[in-house]
Amino acid sequence: MTRFNNQALPFSASWRALQIFSGYRVILSLSLLIAFQLDFDVSFLGAKNPELYYTSALFFSIIALVSFSLSLYLKRLYYLQLEVQIIVDIVLIILLMHASGGATSGLGVLIAVSTSAASILTGNPAALGFSVLASFAVLGEEIYASLTQSHDRSGMTQVGILSMTFMATSLLSFYLARRIIETEHVAEKSMRGLESMEKLNEKIIQFMSTGVLVVDNQNSVCLINRSAWIHLGMPESTKSRRLEQVSTPLARQLNLWRRKQSYRSKPFKNTATGPSLLPNFSPIGENKDNVIIFLEDTTVLNQQAQSLKLASLGRLTASIAHEIRNPLGALSHAAQLMKESDEIDPLNLGLVEIIDKNTKRVNDIIENIMKLSQRKAVQVKEINLSRYMPVMLQEYASGKDTPPEIDLQFQTDNLIIHFDLSQLSQILTNLIENAARYSEINTGKPIAQVMVGIEPHSRTAFLDVIDKGEGISPDLSEKIFEPFFTTSRTGTGLGLYLSKELCEANRARLDYIPIPTGGSCFRISFSAANLTQQ
Repeated sequence: MTRFNNQALPFSASWRALQIFSGYRVILSLSLLIAFQLDFDVSFLGAKNPELYYTSALFFSIIALVSFSLSLYLKRLYYLQLEVQIIVDIVLIILLMHASGGATSGLGVLIAVSTSAASILTGNPAALGFSVLASFAVLGEEIYASLTQSHDRSGMTQVGILSMTFMATSLLSFYLARRIIETEHVAEKSMRGLESMEKLNEKIIQFMSTGVLVVDNQNSVCLINRSAWIHLGMPESTKSRRLEQVSTPLARQLNLWRRKQSYRSKPFKNTATGPSLLPNFSPIGENKDNVIIFLEDTTVLNQQAQSLKLASLGRLTASIAHEIRNPLGALSHAAQLMKESDEIDPLNLGLVEIIDKNTKRVNDIIENIMKLSQRKAVQVKEINLSRYMPVMLQEYASGKDTPPEIDLQFQTDNLIIHFDLSQLSQILTNLIENAARYSEINTGKPIAQVMVGIEPHSRTAFLDVIDKGEGISPDLSEKIFEPFFTTSRTGTGLGLYLSKELCEANRARLDYIPIPTGGSCFRISFSAANLTQQ
């Protein structure tokens, strides 16, 4: 029996090939048996020894059926099953050939199929041993027949031709099998490389800071990376959904771009508290049905541009502010002396009040400018909002002659953030003062509502400061965080800008949320990087 090198269990494709070969043997053996039994004008079958032919064909059919069943249900001993089948074929076909008149019957050619199958299914040079075995078996049968029977001498010629056929077909099959195996290995290696590259590309896309979406010609989302998912407000079940269900503004701009690819996209916000996003569209492939969408967070770009502009402006304004403070102090001191004078008349006293009020306003502007130009590094601390907020509001109220009415609510307890304590106090003081002032203008009462909780969908912690004012018109809501923009005659226009800058320095975000029933809400959204919950 030919022995092969110990190898791992063949691939499932090898088992399928063995099953196909086993099925062929079943069909062949049954055909030889049925043709002999029904006498289909094949008189040479069993012509010399009918009993031997019938017995051999019957055994061949039974063994072929058993072998086929084993190949289906016994997924072990691959090479042993193959070896047994090849040897059985050689032995039984030799017997059938002997019973039908020897090599001249033509049945010996069937052995070539089995020896070729051995070379293909093993891919091993040792399989050529089956061809040698078959050649000796055919030669032995012819010698035995010559000694016991009267045979045509042309039988030896047939034996030589059969032997060369066995060797030629086995060698050719072995060569083809090796080529197939090498091709499979190359294909498998290429497939693994492609899979590795695909996984690498997917990881790169997922970790890109730029949002990436891929949609098909039906606007169904095929791919979305984490940045895009976060930018769009963390929608549920994005894959295979229509883009309109994920982001209506983005779908609207995509449809405009499909109609006219020279369309210039515009920044949009998918949620009230989300970032401003600028989409860029690009077709994939030649058919242009699939489109890749890049979402750039314009907030970051605007901040960078603003920072560059204010960096140079800050140095200039800081020096100017320093020069202004000296004459401003003298002006304020002179106004104070005039107020305390007994000789000043009521008309001039009113003018002095105007001077005093405006010098204080200018001083506030200078103080804010100095804070911007001399901002200290963030000192992050762990803050439990449930404990911090009552203390902070109490300290805020104690410093006011007429403290506002503040309604503090917690949607969740023991919410811990990592934030600069002094900067958080500065932000909240500014937001609460704004809320109380605008509430008093609209309702006559200084009221503010502070709410702490976690958004149920995005699981992002937030702190809302809500007022009872008239609200902010949509055309002004985009400008309220710009420096020196204010709707108040007494405001400096730096409070909200400074608050937003401090939030971003602590990896948080400050957004304006309009309230349909009236009033305004300013929300501090804490990022996952500075949030823990006990």
